Amino acid sequence: MRRRITPALTLFCALLVTLLALPRIGSAVVAAAALVPAAASIALLAAADAAVRRAGTLLAAAALGLALGAGSLYRVEAALEGGRLPVDPLNVAELTGVLRADSMLSREGDTLLRLQVREAATKSGIAAAARADALIIVRGDWRFAAGETISVRSGLREFGSTGRERSVAGVNRDDVRRNGFSSPVWLLRARIREWLHRAIAAIGYPASALLEALLIGAREDVPADLSEGFRATGSLHVLALSGLHAGIVFAFVSALLRPVRSRLAVYLAGSALLAGYLFVAGLMPSLVRAVVMLTVGGAARLADRDDEPLNLLAISGIVIVAADPFAAATLSFQLSFLALAGILSLGPVIRRPLEGRVPPLLATPLAASAGAQAATLPVVLLSFGVWYPSGIVAALLLVPLVTVFLWLGLAWLVVFPLAGRLVGAWAAGLFDVVYRAIAGVTGVLARLPGIAVAPEAAPAWAAVAGAAALALALLAPRGARSEPSWAR
Repeated sequence: MRRRITPALTLFCALLVTLLALPRIGSAVVAAAALVPAAASIALLAAADAAVRRAGTLLAAAALGLALGAGSLYRVEAALEGGRLPVDPLNVAELTGVLRADSMLSREGDTLLRLQVREAATKSGIAAAARADALIIVRGDWRFAAGETISVRSGLREFGSTGRERSVAGVNRDDVRRNGFSSPVWLLRARIREWLHRAIAAIGYPASALLEALLIGAREDVPADLSEGFRATGSLHVLALSGLHAGIVFAFVSALLRPVRSRLAVYLAGSALLAGYLFVAGLMPSLVRAVVMLTVGGAARLADRDDEPLNLLAISGIVIVAADPFAAATLSFQLSFLALAGILSLGPVIRRPLEGRVPPLLATPLAASAGAQAATLPVVLLSFGVWYPSGIVAALLLVPLVTVFLWLGLAWLVVFPLAGRLVGAWAAGLFDVVYRAIAGVTGVLARLPGIAVAPEAAPAWAAVAGAAALALALLAPRGARSEPSWAR
């Protein structure tokens, strides 16, 4: 583990601590505090001993992380302070702005829109430029795309959240007017997603709904019983676009370009497709993390440089938080990074006692699943108050099935424009078989009970779980921490 503590990982941890634990201190105080480790690192870097210089490098990375965190805190403060509307929210009669993301459905079945407000009009008809973010709740199931310009007839009320939105409005569909897209690029993206929707719909519902969720993150049509099965087995991360999905897309391109001998050409083609895929699917933290890790790791291998997975994880986190400081407080960001950190750091430790007792083909994925569950347990307990041990077993069965399903889906997108009608019935039957297998696994495992904790006891149990996971990663015998081949 000591070898894995790199400057990038140190910087990332300092950045996260600043954003998650020190926001009330303020950006100016954090920036001043960063000078202390920065000054100490200068003295250590001048030492003759290599170990001391390494400590100086890590201390310098921590100072840089605090400084970057201070800058990110300043951006958050500026966004919240400068995001106030030019008039009292209660006097607002109409808002006009651009959607930051595709619409989502709430648990109640309403449509959630993240609106970047650019203009606000009062009840007296006076309009003024605005710079704020608002959450618009549209009653019913409606579909909107990122980049759309809309006008909303409604007032606003205050909304407490950890994100950009500090105002919220609840409206009917008739209160929302579409005004086109803010740029041709967003229009192109919407048309690509529409084509993908038509192509995927050809395999038949409900398999098409699951494939659309797995390929482009559109979960609105996934059957409620299947979604509940994923939730009750602690396997919602399988539905979230992440390394599994991006890795399959990259592997799919590599397979198509197998005759090409140039590693650089394959890497560039794969990276370009991943960038396009990220744009079409949406900038979800888990997917951005996976794309950055794949592209940076691929570049490192081409240059014969170290591609340590934890280092790549830290680099991807720095990129995400530097681009959007609000992302660090989101549940998807925290669960995504903790899960992969658990796989990389706790997986090898858990695998050690399984060797010789469990078949090798099961030992590695079982250890990886248990490592992810252990690392995410503190956040899960704090957020949901219940943990589903069945998730460890569910991952062993669902990940292979979902992988097959995704490979079939990518192959279908290649076949559909050429001979979709000719092979449509055969393909629909094949997709239905795999879908039923996925639904069957989630249905059976969802019947297993979870372990619930009282809300007042959740923080204590989360602290114990976090301390145990950290101790397991840091204090395990050196042989148990050796990096397995699947983590390289």
